Amino acid sequence: MGFTSENTAAHHLHAILSRIQGSNASSYAAGWGLALGAEWGSLEFSKKHSEIVNLLTETVQQLNALPERPRNRYLRYVPSWWTAVIQPVASWTDTNRPAVQIIKQDALDHLESAADIIAGTLAGSDAAPRSADLVAMKQQCGEWLDLLNEIDELELNGPVRDQLVAQIEHLIWLIDNVEMFGGARVAGEASRVVGSLAQAGATLTTSDPNTASRWQKAWFALIGICLVFNTGAPVVQESITSGGELFKEIAAVVQSFEADEPSAPPVE
Repeated sequence: MGFTSENTAAHHLHAILSRIQGSNASSYAAGWGLALGAEWGSLEFSKKHSEIVNLLTETVQQLNALPERPRNRYLRYVPSWWTAVIQPVASWTDTNRPAVQIIKQDALDHLESAADIIAGTLAGSDAAPRSADLVAMKQQCGEWLDLLNEIDELELNGPVRDQLVAQIEHLIWLIDNVEMFGGARVAGEASRVVGSLAQAGATLTTSDPNTASRWQKAWFALIGICLVFNTGAPVVQESITSGGELFKEIAAVVQSFEADEPSAPPVE
């Protein structure tokens, strides 16, 4: 897939709420179940709905990165979006509250407008990644799982390793569900994984040079993939020591990925 401007958390939050509103379901619970493709009350439902909450959280964070006028204009609608996602007062299973009532149309329209502003203003960051191709990132995640499962507990603390595995498996799950949660959610989680791996790598105690070399190369490769996907995600940039050998090695990885990437279609 090539560049898409509708890759933000706000776009995908809007898509989910629109799906619920237009579902003709007899209750909020039924509407959510249809939109998420999961049974109300199930573990899958809870997991997917939690990610929708993350979409809202990221949307609010990204609104705060906008210039003052649009930021203040759209922040006024955050309580309406939060109420639609959480429904703290209404019973979700009340059949007297059909799904069409989950959010007012003007609040939904402003959410879509906010998404377009975020996409235009923050393009190229992990808030609005320019690419939609996640094949390389998923493949690299698989290689990280192989590496972590092969590392001895004496080299990397067991709980640290288990947490890294859980984070990477969650990133793979987000990639597999990118149509629902979007590229921005994947990009944000990938940046967090990069940070966690950096911290764990600093505590890695190994006398095996092969393990250390594999860790370093895998870390560089994941950063390179993130940079290509996001075109410079802020969290990843903070991990780079400008002008140092680390930067040069990462830059070489990025160039190799860019050379392999097909040209993206022009933005209309």
